[in-house]
Amino acid sequence: MLYVVAIVAHVLVAVLAIGLVGAIPLTARLARLSSGKVVGSERVLAALLRATQIGFVAMLLTGVLLDLSAAGAFHRAAWFKAAIAVLVLTGFAHARARAALRKEDALALVERWGWAMCALVALITILMQMKPFS
Repeated sequence: MLYVVAIVAHVLVAVLAIGLVGAIPLTARLARLSSGKVVGSERVLAALLRATQIGFVAMLLTGVLLDLSAAGAFHRAAWFKAAIAVLVLTGFAHARARAALRKEDALALVERWGWAMCALVALITILMQMKPFS
């Protein structure tokens, strides 16, 4: 039963929090191309980054809960270890995007780091779905 609850929580976090990752580069691009005419774009980006930061922590916690509910079966799998490593890289990209947002005229950097996060989240999804190296 714990495993089912953990799966539901993991999927909800993936959809509701991590799903916002795609909005980060799109918002940054829109603000950049409109030459700053999008009022409050930095506030929107900050809110998106804050929400995804909470989402990444929740993903990690629900992933640990999944592993615990499966009696540690996942943490022995190479694909799981690779997914954790990519999650760490995603956290790095997220930190760089937040740092870039604090700089003047850095929307292009926020956009690039946002696309990097999208690619990394896609890679984690592929690893968890295909389970290579098993």
